[in-house]
Amino acid sequence: MNIKKYIFAVAAACVGVSAIAAAKAPIAVKWEMGINEFKPGFCSTQFTIRNISGSTLNSDWDFYYNMFSRSISTPDGSTVEVKEIAPNYYRIKPNGLYKPLAAGDSLKVTVLMEGTFRSICYGPGGGHFAFNGSTDVPIPVQIFIPVMNDPRQWTVPGHELVNYPDGKFMYDFNGQINPAGTEYTGNAYNVFPTPKSIRLTSGIVTFPSSVSISAKDALNTAEDYLNEKLENCGISVSKRARMNISLQILPNNVQNPEYYEMRVVAGKIIIAGSTETGVLNGVKTLVAVVERGGGAGTKMPEAVITDYPDFHYRGMSVDIARNFTKAADLKKLIDVLGSLKINTFQLHFTDDEAWRLEISGIPELTQVGSRKGLTNDEKEFLIQTYAGNGNPNDTTTSANGYISRAQFIDIIKYAASRGVEIIPEIESPGHARAAIVSLKARYSKLIATNPAEANRYRVWDLNDKSDFTSSQGYHDNILNVGEEGTYRFMEKVIDEIISMYAEAGVKLKTMHIGGDEVPEGAWSASPSIEALKAKEGIKTEHELAAYYLDRVSAFIASKGLKTGGWQEVAANHPDAFNKRVAPRINGVGVWSTMGSSDKVPYEIANSGYPVILSNVNNFYYDMVYSRHQYELGLNWGGAVSEFESWNAQPYNMYRSARYNYYTGKPFDLAKAADGKPALEKKENIIGVQGQLWAETIRNFPQVESYIFPKILGMVERGWDAIPDWGNDYTDFTRYNAERAQYNLKIGLEELPRLEKIGCNFHIGQPGIIVKDGQLLANSQYPGETIRYTLDGSEPTATSAEWTAPVPVPDSAKLIKAKAFYLGKESVTTYLFR
Repeated sequence: MNIKKYIFAVAAACVGVSAIAAAKAPIAVKWEMGINEFKPGFCSTQFTIRNISGSTLNSDWDFYYNMFSRSISTPDGSTVEVKEIAPNYYRIKPNGLYKPLAAGDSLKVTVLMEGTFRSICYGPGGGHFAFNGSTDVPIPVQIFIPVMNDPRQWTVPGHELVNYPDGKFMYDFNGQINPAGTEYTGNAYNVFPTPKSIRLTSGIVTFPSSVSISAKDALNTAEDYLNEKLENCGISVSKRARMNISLQILPNNVQNPEYYEMRVVAGKIIIAGSTETGVLNGVKTLVAVVERGGGAGTKMPEAVITDYPDFHYRGMSVDIARNFTKAADLKKLIDVLGSLKINTFQLHFTDDEAWRLEISGIPELTQVGSRKGLTNDEKEFLIQTYAGNGNPNDTTTSANGYISRAQFIDIIKYAASRGVEIIPEIESPGHARAAIVSLKARYSKLIATNPAEANRYRVWDLNDKSDFTSSQGYHDNILNVGEEGTYRFMEKVIDEIISMYAEAGVKLKTMHIGGDEVPEGAWSASPSIEALKAKEGIKTEHELAAYYLDRVSAFIASKGLKTGGWQEVAANHPDAFNKRVAPRINGVGVWSTMGSSDKVPYEIANSGYPVILSNVNNFYYDMVYSRHQYELGLNWGGAVSEFESWNAQPYNMYRSARYNYYTGKPFDLAKAADGKPALEKKENIIGVQGQLWAETIRNFPQVESYIFPKILGMVERGWDAIPDWGNDYTDFTRYNAERAQYNLKIGLEELPRLEKIGCNFHIGQPGIIVKDGQLLANSQYPGETIRYTLDGSEPTATSAEWTAPVPVPDSAKLIKAKAFYLGKESVTTYLFR
């Protein structure tokens, strides 16, 4: 039996998704990074394709993979064509020079890529195999990538990366954030976020295994939350228990709606808040203390705590469009975020790459828009981007899946029980390719039998000749704002979402409409646009985007809701427009905060819009933790760790970055604000928000490790906007001391809590140096285990443990070390000699 017949026979014996899983690919694929600057401006890479089928592999095959878009080329005489057939999606196909590949033989394919290779996230993935361009039975192919040990694989020779976290860099850094001899000074109540005031009194209370709960007012959400969390800690709730937890509303009028007081004495804990939200905040503080202490037996000093946040918007935005996160995992994430008093969760459910929320009446949005795989026409599903295995029906990959209406209603209710508001984001008019492709499938299905219905949600101009390229490489991802179908579509989706909140019994307050990254030329050659411009007296594309914002936000306002958007919705408008539209907006996410763009947040706030600080260099959690080649994430916005998020200063924006990511040089903080606009309307900075974009996400444990502990600095800033060290521009003694305490609080208190509740997280690398022929090592937190090798091999959980200086032979040219802590491990630290 030949290869092709064998594969189809195996598939035919199976059903559904298992058909593809059961069929074995006839090839094994290895990808190796060569070196950067193989020739000027290009790095070298190589695929090795080995025939493992037992039969000759003829020229009737294609191999597909995902990789971030770059210009590529193959050497003269290559026997295959390597081509990017869609943004981030490539195909290797035999050409006329190809000769049949015998069983067991290998084919080496050299591919030159423009630019510099920096990290593993820029390598290939999502491999799948097919015959003759067939889309019927794509077969998953795992791409093997060997360990990178040559610095030329992630740096440019002669232009080594500044702040590359090698052994010496990490040894110095760990020495700063975990100085030898430094004691952690926190007490039992020093949770995240840190309470405003903790006054300890005499006496120690031991939390019992059974408590009673009394609520003098209607505090069902706070009481139910406390009941659930105590039971999760193994603590029963009984009216006969000796310790009582009393929940109540403060009798006096406290203006801050999130204010609470907590009094802990023998046999009684009183949590009183200005509103139920305040009471719930106090309950969350108590729960965090008990979770950290391990439940019953937790030692708590008698104390009086008074606490409140500086910002009432403390948010997290999660992209489930580019790569999918399932409903159950979203609920788990919301639960952990809520425990940290994050009170807003922005759900980015649609983008160019997928539509992930079921909308009644437009089933194509999820039938087509939530499925990705190998396709030539996208009539039934989208072409694969970022990840997958070619199969649009395989929901075990992050490529496919959606949130059903029932699931979304459940998420809304679940979040409300945690004090978290869900803000749905309908990304528009840009980043809309998944919606457009889905609606085109709907149009094709209906146009012959029901033209009126086919055109109801036609969001494109049939005669549009506009030529443009978006930031992500698309040429067809912008809603046409001159088409009435665009507004009927938006109104339909908005109405359906409103109905879901109504069914959940939760008030919807904000509808986020995106509004960002409409590329130049998107509406440059559309008859519908020209008609709109003539009718409304519009002259520029910016004015077209403003028209769209004005019209859609007016519709949202007619529903009794406010509009949210990204910074473009509030940028560069005339005063008359701002006066009319700004009152409809209750949150503008401003992310552009690098270099000269760091003035944008204050400019928008000063123009009258409420600003949610979403700083790319502080709060973009899809950025790498460091410049290490195996740290996951993107790097265009720099490295963002728990320390960059902690460095943010909402009212001192120009000093939120302490060094230049590209040069490694520290900024002169004393002069950072020189020549830049001051914040004139402080009240328009309404909060902070973290962002997790999903281009590099492949599973939920990655979602968690990208966010935790990175978000903890933002958690602190959302609660306490003005750090004590904020105005120390030349003497960093206080900053360094407080940063060390913050790091110890994470490692000794919060990470153990996260581990107990089953939440994944990231840990930093160990530092290693050789001094006087001895290997010295240190770690980010006390209590970590450091394991090392002297022969350049990868350290594992069974490698030698470093506990004291170790002699290093002269023959050891590459030393590696890895940290292990609470069941997690760091990336490997390299020390070249």
